[in-house]
Amino acid sequence: MKTKKWLSSLLIATTCFSTAGALVGCGSDKDDKKEPTANKDENQFLKLILIEPQTLDPNEAADMDTFTALGAVQEGLFRAQRTEDGQEKIVYAAAKEHKVSDDGLVWTFKLRDMKWSDGKEVTAQHFVDSFIRLLNKDKAFPYAYFAYDIRNAKEYNLGKAKAEDVAVKAKDDKTLEITLANPTPHFQKKLIMSAFYPIRLDVIEKGGDNWNSDISKQVYCGPYTIKEWTKENSITFEKNPNYWDKENVFINTVYMNAMPEFSTQAQLFETQQLDVTGSRQEYVEKWTKSADEGKWKFLKEDAPQSDYFGFNMKNGGPSGIMKNQKIRKALSLAFDREEFLNVLYARYTPSTGLIPNAITSNGKEFRKEVPQPLKEDYDKYKGNKDKLQELFKEGLKELGKDTNNLKDIKVKYITSGKNAFATQMQEWFKGQFEKNLGITFDIEILGDSKLYSQAKKELKFDMLWLGWVGDFNDPLTFLEIWESTSGTNFTGFSNKEYDDILTKLNGEIDESKRFEHYKKLENILVKEEVGISPIFYGDNRRFIQNYVKNMQYPLFGPTYEWRWAYTEGRP
Repeated sequence: MKTKKWLSSLLIATTCFSTAGALVGCGSDKDDKKEPTANKDENQFLKLILIEPQTLDPNEAADMDTFTALGAVQEGLFRAQRTEDGQEKIVYAAAKEHKVSDDGLVWTFKLRDMKWSDGKEVTAQHFVDSFIRLLNKDKAFPYAYFAYDIRNAKEYNLGKAKAEDVAVKAKDDKTLEITLANPTPHFQKKLIMSAFYPIRLDVIEKGGDNWNSDISKQVYCGPYTIKEWTKENSITFEKNPNYWDKENVFINTVYMNAMPEFSTQAQLFETQQLDVTGSRQEYVEKWTKSADEGKWKFLKEDAPQSDYFGFNMKNGGPSGIMKNQKIRKALSLAFDREEFLNVLYARYTPSTGLIPNAITSNGKEFRKEVPQPLKEDYDKYKGNKDKLQELFKEGLKELGKDTNNLKDIKVKYITSGKNAFATQMQEWFKGQFEKNLGITFDIEILGDSKLYSQAKKELKFDMLWLGWVGDFNDPLTFLEIWESTSGTNFTGFSNKEYDDILTKLNGEIDESKRFEHYKKLENILVKEEVGISPIFYGDNRRFIQNYVKNMQYPLFGPTYEWRWAYTEGRP
């Protein structure tokens, strides 16, 4: 969330077909800072792959690139920080302490003394303004549902209550009070997300229609500001002299540049002109061996990432056939996941479920405890085009359509991927669907991201590639986005039983009961309704130059976190 936070196509090197946390409890301000050695470089900078925000509006943010950029320039109540053993904890940021009432409903935050980049104080009212604006139904912000834990938040967002009914209050300039509708154990985990960052209504109103994309109209309260931004080309971050903890921010400048072809990234990384990169195909084995020899560092771990195809269940799509469950199921089973990953990526884990490996529930790794819902059917149909076409034809019969000329059935797939790797992926999937189902798989490439977003919003597709990276360590972060009215439900999936179970989860604090609800929700979405077609679970593979120290790679939220980073021994 995450949409997703829709997935960054750059760092994780997932140009795609389309393009844990232990908590810090109540108490005093502690951040477990580690002082760098005295040998840190005099000139502190980083060179990274372009992470380009879709917007600079925290309430509007819905993708990993945007989360990363906003995480650098703004400051929420908390930040996520990785420990030496790889665990993720939540540390204080704008908040210096907080407490929760005995019934788990009233959360009170004391804010530290902070300033915006224009010198004005950050106040509790700036957080209140953000929460209320996030929930304004006329804005249609995708993460509005994220605040539904708050009393009267959902009602206001649905037009059934007033803004003043939402239980978010500024008790004074430095005291923020939030009252929840029900006890919500994971609420603190949500507060690292940019949707809850403070905002300045005066700046937004003065900025006009293009405020969210014009850096000259921004104010910042985070560790960095944006110095320069050339869209789709480069972005430069500069240390914020007004940041409350500037003494412990060491990187002065972060240079990011677009590198659409991975071969370019590889060349620059190997010549130390790029400080961090992902990996793909032939580079994985080569670079891993070099890391073992000490040439650079290699980090590998399961990621809270799930990629899948989405089907147009709102209006059946341009083909008119996507409302049929058997047709969606045939499409979901018609491609070889293992071959796809071996040929295209040489990484990741093929998936027949939604919840990825990195997510835990009730103290257990969810995926190890729960069989993948589509696995049995996938094994049954895999590689058997006669059975797949028989299933597809059954769906056509139920719709009253001709089953004799499958070639005349055109399934429209939209994408914004236009580089060499994306083209290779498109051709591979086209071959699989046409060979195994006998249909015509019609690919429409909308190279402009705005055109693609508009086509997605207007449901001008039969299928599209979607993905989600969890916003917090709980299966709910992958399941709640499919609620019928969710702003991140891009396919029109709607199921009353599904919505009812989500409602039951509100206020349910018995972790074993929540676990069973999660199992049922995943089964409805993936197997019973076939609302999505799982493709793979993600992993993080990052190669980092040895001189880069204390760079953070949160499991949830931003892709990078360089707020604590520094360099030592850069050539």
